[in-house]
Amino acid sequence: MGDFTQKLLFGCVSVFLICVSTVKSALAGAWPQPKGETEVIISVTQTLAHRTFDQTGNAVSRGRFKKVEIQVYAEHGLTDRVTLVGEVARSTDKTEAFDRQFTDTEFRRVELGARAHLFTWDETLYSLDALAILNTSSAGDDPAASQSGDMDYEVAVSTGAPVMFMGLFGFSAQRFAYRYRPGIRPAVASADATLGLNWGPDWMTLLKSNTEYSIGRTPSPQGHYWSSKAELSVVHRLQPGFAVEVGTFRTFVGRNVLKETGLKLAFWYDF
Repeated sequence: MGDFTQKLLFGCVSVFLICVSTVKSALAGAWPQPKGETEVIISVTQTLAHRTFDQTGNAVSRGRFKKVEIQVYAEHGLTDRVTLVGEVARSTDKTEAFDRQFTDTEFRRVELGARAHLFTWDETLYSLDALAILNTSSAGDDPAASQSGDMDYEVAVSTGAPVMFMGLFGFSAQRFAYRYRPGIRPAVASADATLGLNWGPDWMTLLKSNTEYSIGRTPSPQGHYWSSKAELSVVHRLQPGFAVEVGTFRTFVGRNVLKETGLKLAFWYDF
């Protein structure tokens, strides 16, 4: 088994998301939005990193990094089988190194696309995603990094199924994506997994994972990068159509990436 395949499988082993019909806000991922209905998720995350995974995967000290990011994600049911999706992200990044501090506040990306329900087999739903991503800021001086105006294109296959775990109802979801980045930038393959548990009509626990791996030729002198992250959060429905999510996340292993730890606060609206 190759190095690339091993790392993708590692990311899939960490499971992510569950929702049940009593908490409608969790219906995301492979599941389409009902026709005419909309879901909006506004997330605020704070990320800290005091160390970096180097080319050998070891965590080393290379200054301090802090990021506060606001994301607005939306889904709208165009038909019973096609859901429109979009996201806008803006962040403030602060880097401290060699007794100097650099601060950068910009919109980072705009994503637009659609998810189509393909079929359901043996209680598992299969869907296909297609996204266009506009990078609206520079990601650094590395020749493999995205710059303002660069476009990315992503296709993904998602699956979702109901599950029973430790006597609790819920469901699992998986997403396998390929992102084409034109020019000399390497492509990106990713695997997401989710497991969620419903603790009642208004409470839900989410366990999520994400693994990303750059593939193909890269102009970066550092070589390829990869990372594996995990997130644990709790969603509480305060009233029909409105829920709050609180969580934490961390990058556990990787190469040529920051060793991040963060907090998340999100508001879910359905209408």
